[in-house]
Amino acid sequence: MQVKSDSRSSLTATKALAIFVVASSVLVSITMILIGQAVGKGIESVMILHDYFTVLAIMSGAGFIGVLAFGSNPLGQQIQHYSDAINVLKVLAFTAVASAVLIEITGTIGYLEYRLPDPDSAKSKIKEIFPFAHEPMFETMEYLGLVGTMWTGLLAYLTWHFKERMFTEKGVRNMMMMLISLAILYALVISLMGIVPTKIASVQG
Repeated sequence: MQVKSDSRSSLTATKALAIFVVASSVLVSITMILIGQAVGKGIESVMILHDYFTVLAIMSGAGFIGVLAFGSNPLGQQIQHYSDAINVLKVLAFTAVASAVLIEITGTIGYLEYRLPDPDSAKSKIKEIFPFAHEPMFETMEYLGLVGTMWTGLLAYLTWHFKERMFTEKGVRNMMMMLISLAILYALVISLMGIVPTKIASVQG
């Protein structure tokens, strides 16, 4: 009976994590959009959301590695059941996929604004001051950024496919950790390639 009760408690905690992530993301999104509209900075608020979801995706990956590493050692196995840890990993994987999709949506909005044929547009300012920041940095980021959704989708599929094997089989666990570590590194590099051009335009604006 005690094990059953613990399982229910852990499952509730997992659901609470999912509800918290969704609710906080919705709240942040609505707040940023309202503030942006109120001060006449709609596109800036969208790009802040773009940054928020990028950080959320990276932190989801870091959390995934932490849960996977802790749940695989003897102490972690004593504290939690595989099923509980797998539920947490599924939430983190889904969060990463949802974040990647929202990154693409908010990034596309910013991309359209960036591409405006206007002498005062961000692209025009960047090309005038620091052309390298536009090409190859921003141009390359635009295409490499499309990989994020597919990458997180693959990781989510592998999470659902391998389930407890991620904890019981060292090869599977190492593969997942390597893929997620590379995904985090990829996200950081892509973020840097986007931050430099936008900061230049922001300062000049």
